[in-house]
Amino acid sequence: MNNINAKTKICAVYGDPIGHTLSPAMHNAAFKALQMDYIYIACHVLPEQLPAAVQGIRALGITGVNVTIPHKQAVLGELDEIFGESLRSGSVNTIINRQGKLLGTSTDGVGLVRSLQYDGNFDPRGKKVLLFGAGGSALAVIYSLIAAGIGSLTLVNRSLHKAIYLQEKVRRDSGFGLTVHTLDQLDQVDFKAFDLVINTTSVGLQEDVSIVPSVYLHPGLLVYDLVYRSGGTKLLNEAAAAGCRVLSGLSMLLFQGVESFRLWFEVEPPIEVMRQALVAASQG
Repeated sequence: MNNINAKTKICAVYGDPIGHTLSPAMHNAAFKALQMDYIYIACHVLPEQLPAAVQGIRALGITGVNVTIPHKQAVLGELDEIFGESLRSGSVNTIINRQGKLLGTSTDGVGLVRSLQYDGNFDPRGKKVLLFGAGGSALAVIYSLIAAGIGSLTLVNRSLHKAIYLQEKVRRDSGFGLTVHTLDQLDQVDFKAFDLVINTTSVGLQEDVSIVPSVYLHPGLLVYDLVYRSGGTKLLNEAAAAGCRVLSGLSMLLFQGVESFRLWFEVEPPIEVMRQALVAASQG
């Protein structure tokens, strides 16, 4: 544990649920390695308490906050300003307190792309992507994948209305066309045409279920589950058994956390220290 004293400052993560998060282990390890007098805590924030929790950042002088499910879009209206990736995606996962002014951005997309490149040895340029989900994480990820030069993107979501809304938004913002399907139309999706499958939903977070039926998985596919859990998610375990390459949400968590750290403190984070802390925490 960091040596907490009367001068110790705070960073935090807000979410609902929050008991699964490994962010405290990662950031507290970074603080210790850099001898920073900080502590990072997890806060269970219910949706109806989000406005008060954001005001608490000012009241308590919290330096920085990460935002996770289900608050990434709802939090926008509580901030003074958004910048960077959030201007297009409408999703925030990082709040920076600059002398009481709350600035929001997202490091999810850049975290995923860097994770693909460094941990997956995968260059997104020209690749065909199949993405599940149409929430805050999906929005951030899609814009970064487009910026990275993907060839095509097909989106699958439970709600067709939400998928079409996202399709139209992305077309307006970037000119990039998405193909959309609902979950009950999976038999119309040719999985063998894709290079990368990404789950941005929370399916598999609390129950051992997968959003992708195992019959669709095949060798040569890279399967990326943004969800992480001890022992791996059902999606990743079934993908590995089918001969797919796999990446877990731990990799994205690391790289989005590294970017959040840079934004809060304008120093270079100790990436390998943070990685080791995540791995140890995930196995604990």
